[in-house]
Amino acid sequence: MVDILPSILNSDFWNIKETLNILNKSEIKEIHIDIMDGNFVEDMAFGPKFVKTLREHTNLKLDLHLMMMNPERKIEKFIEAGADSVTFNIESTFNVMNIIQEVKKHNKKVGVAISPHTSISVIEAILPFVDQVLVLTIKPGTSNSKIITEMYDKIKELYEIKIRKEYSYRIMVDGKIDDKTLGPILESGAEAVVSGGYIFKNEKILDNIEILRKIGSKYE
Repeated sequence: MVDILPSILNSDFWNIKETLNILNKSEIKEIHIDIMDGNFVEDMAFGPKFVKTLREHTNLKLDLHLMMMNPERKIEKFIEAGADSVTFNIESTFNVMNIIQEVKKHNKKVGVAISPHTSISVIEAILPFVDQVLVLTIKPGTSNSKIITEMYDKIKELYEIKIRKEYSYRIMVDGKIDDKTLGPILESGAEAVVSGGYIFKNEKILDNIEILRKIGSKYE
């Protein structure tokens, strides 16, 4: 079954506690949290205190995507706040192996993300060391973009490398995931997807998750 991670960035912050209660009752296992610094991406969102608050109100795993420059400066604080997995953008740092080692030192999962303009070859050398690869199908930090379907080929490339070299990373995709785009993404080899705008588009959060789960069940 495909892993579906609701992106809390798209939820109703006014009713965040109610949203968490709903997600706690669902069949999902992880929540995705985008951390934005206003530098690597234009917008700003969330910090360690917010992560800590979520940790206090849910037992679901917290999957963090650090869309920030030099994420190595903040990783320890986010782990201390309660992160279960930390993903950083390959374009945001020159200290790639240091980040991977730091996260693993705390027995947490580490992931690397690639923006649409980045080639798979840029991360190929570190694929044996990461737990997941996050493929962004829209420009990081944007919400009104259309999905970049050319990224499907990158998902396929990651899947082929994983099978050929017997790597263990999970292939995750984020960016405009809905009931229309999920199928082609899973066909390309994705094993996990992040969805925010679709899951939180209305009050039927559990129904929206179930729709995605049913679509995902066709690709098991």
